[in-house]
Amino acid sequence: MSELIQKIVSGINGKLDGVDMSKSIALNIKDEGHIIVDENGARAEEAEADCTISCSAKTFKGLVDGSVNPMTAVMMGKIKIGGDKMVAMNLGKILG
Repeated sequence: MSELIQKIVSGINGKLDGVDMSKSIALNIKDEGHIIVDENGARAEEAEADCTISCSAKTFKGLVDGSVNPMTAVMMGKIKIGGDKMVAMNLGKILG
């Protein structure tokens, strides 16, 4: 597991309090790894999810530090969302 994936998992687990994760999110970060976030927390694992979000490590870092606008990145194809797109909104609550 990459250092970036470890940091993301740790950061997400620290922010899940009060966020409804009854539906799962899979994060696929190119060249780094996979993360699943659900009612059991975040962990480095590749699994089926209600919503799948795929992007590069650079784009993900930009989402976290605020230098990348999520809607613009989706429209430019830098972020791909599969499955239930409404579940992706929970990621904003976790990262924000």
